[in-house]
Amino acid sequence: MFTAKQILDQLDGCCADFTFPLLDNGYVHLAGTKLSAYRDDNRWMLIIEIIGFSYRGGGHNGITNCLHVYGNCLDYEPGTRNENFLYLTGDADDSNSFDDEQEFYLRPEATHFLMRNERTAIVHDRDAYTKAGIVLEDEEKISAFEFLRMLDYMRHDKLVATEQEITERIPAGISKILELHKWFHPDCVSGELASQNETFQMIASVLETGNPGLYQPTYLPNTHWHNWPDGGTL
Repeated sequence: MFTAKQILDQLDGCCADFTFPLLDNGYVHLAGTKLSAYRDDNRWMLIIEIIGFSYRGGGHNGITNCLHVYGNCLDYEPGTRNENFLYLTGDADDSNSFDDEQEFYLRPEATHFLMRNERTAIVHDRDAYTKAGIVLEDEEKISAFEFLRMLDYMRHDKLVATEQEITERIPAGISKILELHKWFHPDCVSGELASQNETFQMIASVLETGNPGLYQPTYLPNTHWHNWPDGGTL
């Protein structure tokens, strides 16, 4: 058997090692999130998905879903690793979606891109971004992270990990007990640990007991990118 304390101890260790999700990561513009918890009598796993844009990758290489994986049944260290970065988009019709120099802004003449290998129209309508709550920083251009936030607003379901992608990363026979797309996340950059955060205290209790009813949050969710303005600003 495992305990809530053991779960929180692992998550705290990852907070200390900066392998727990930092929603205001200075190198990543946040776009979307998802959390899935799995358990049986002897095993537990937690997968936190962070959808974001890294300008260091640039263009479609900068658009990823990074899976942060924790548990007592892993054959690798908990946290992140290269194999758990999902690349979600690409160019269509041999036409670059982004500018050639920095791959940071959409090319106005680009009409389509590939999302999960599906040909999809690029949204250039600035009013559509405004309606989605996305204030465009440039008066003439649309950045890659603004484009990704629009995608998450429109098709969050296409950006989160597929069942196959999850199945490849969890052991057979372990069942999902909790799924969240928004929650109250700790401010890890300021030193807050998972064990000090109501959300993960409750999730640890859910995993220990197998009772999803123990997740009864009292804090409003803060995982929307609006709440983390320092993300991607380094």
